[in-house]
Amino acid sequence: MEDDAQVGQGEDLRKFILAALSASHRNVVNCALCHRALPVFEQFPLVDGTLFLSPSRHDEIEYDVPCHLQGRLMHLYAVCVDCLEGVHKIICIKCKSRWDGSWHQLGTMYTYDILAASPCCQVSILDK
Repeated sequence: MEDDAQVGQGEDLRKFILAALSASHRNVVNCALCHRALPVFEQFPLVDGTLFLSPSRHDEIEYDVPCHLQGRLMHLYAVCVDCLEGVHKIICIKCKSRWDGSWHQLGTMYTYDILAASPCCQVSILDK
């Protein structure tokens, strides 16, 4: 697993994720898009997909893991490999365009919200 943090922080990041999951009594995470259950592994990669943190909870996504990073409440989400690679056709409910997650790196944990980072339409930007 790699992360978008500085080199050498991978082990700290792994411990952070496992501690957040343990605090929520979870040994699986669900894909934020298709809801598929993803088992969490002890070593890298932790899930069959990618993980990301969001500073705000997505009300339309029922699966999140609340955690604290640098004293701030964050929400940990996962997206499975099938959704990232386009096996499942993910469509924006607002503009009906297809979401493309293929450029995200598998086995990574992004410290930003990958769903909000590249909005597909002006409506998505205005809803934030």
